[in-house]
Amino acid sequence: MNKTTSIHIWHFLLASVAAVMLAGCGVMASTITPTPQSPTTMPPYIHYTASEGFNIHLEFDYPGSWTFSEEMQEGGLSMVVGLGNPRFRTLPTPFPEDSHPTPNDFGSVVIRIVPSQPDQTPNTKVESLKQSYNSHFRYKVLNDYKITIDGYDASVLEYQVEPAQDDYPSVMFNRRTFFMVKDQMYEIHFTVAEKERGGEFEKGYEYFFNSLKIVP
Repeated sequence: MNKTTSIHIWHFLLASVAAVMLAGCGVMASTITPTPQSPTTMPPYIHYTASEGFNIHLEFDYPGSWTFSEEMQEGGLSMVVGLGNPRFRTLPTPFPEDSHPTPNDFGSVVIRIVPSQPDQTPNTKVESLKQSYNSHFRYKVLNDYKITIDGYDASVLEYQVEPAQDDYPSVMFNRRTFFMVKDQMYEIHFTVAEKERGGEFEKGYEYFFNSLKIVP
């Protein structure tokens, strides 16, 4: 699989996150560098395995039309895998010094892997986010529940974010799923416009999520 990492576009991602951060835990509105492929050769699904040097215990499949990026941060302690709606390719590439990404309501999936903290669990992550979001006027907590992912316990938080001029032009649905593997906390953050719920991108997300495998 052809995997690329774009410094420019990840600057765009971090700027998007910073624009909507709340108490250190913001909405990840990712914009992702596409992996160039010809429409005639693009496979329907791509199987992801971590690149060499990436300590990621996940494998999964994602639609071949989606954008893809893989990033190592904090000296290799944190890793981010970004997947996005093909429409991200239509956005202009920002300059490195541009901290204001183009507002959009395109769907994205951001997988973030960080070292776990003492006494931290998936449930404590969700409870902390709920407290923060309940005190913010743009956020509306919808639901929280527990699931299992390939035999591992996970906690899920769902909420809406109201649009604002500098980030989203639409009401956005968010689903953040947390689980732990060994000494790492995994987060899968799915975002899609409420007006596009049940559409092609969410169907692609469901295929991706159902394909998740936790590997040694």
